[in-house]
Amino acid sequence: MVFTMLFLSCHKDTTESMPKSICNFTNFRYYRGAKDTLGELSNNYLLVAFDTTYSENAIRKFISSVTYFDQHYRYTLYSSKLAVLKFSHPKTCEEITDIIFSLQKNPIIEFAHYTMKTDNCQSMIMEPLGKLCVNSYNNYFYVKVFDKNKLTDLYKMIAETRTEFVEQDQFMKEWFILKVTKQSKGDAIQMANYFYESKLFASADPEINVKFPVE
Repeated sequence: MVFTMLFLSCHKDTTESMPKSICNFTNFRYYRGAKDTLGELSNNYLLVAFDTTYSENAIRKFISSVTYFDQHYRYTLYSSKLAVLKFSHPKTCEEITDIIFSLQKNPIIEFAHYTMKTDNCQSMIMEPLGKLCVNSYNNYFYVKVFDKNKLTDLYKMIAETRTEFVEQDQFMKEWFILKVTKQSKGDAIQMANYFYESKLFASADPEINVKFPVE
């Protein structure tokens, strides 16, 4: 059973006080006003983004020190310092939630996200990526306002959720790019859903379907 994050007062740090041993995976977004299922949780992999100020050597050393990652797994550390890491043994959603909570306390970690199973292991131009892939998402989401000249609700919600303003789309002025940090009230999927469910915005979309080959 999937539990969504309980959003508390903007004065309380839910990142630090989030109850452990729950499943905090959100497997849907809103698309054209309806819930769109994103896929089944993968119990074997985790997407981890590292602070880009750390060297590749420091990142690999950190990964090698984490006992619940499979140290025989040949992961790829991308130039953006992202890696999909494999657990030494399959984890429950509750265990993965605890792992994410623990990892994100470390300054070397930018974010850690759930991954989702997929039968599609092809790139956007239909080229094969590998035998097995997982989907995931990054820490950005997009919000469409009803009126580009009235942004009070947007800035209030950014402050409440402790998300960050990145930029306004230069061609579609109603759209804004926001970023989730470790101090935010949830990950990018949860924040996009929360903005949309407030009914203050025309649309809110996480940047999903970031596909990674794992075998």
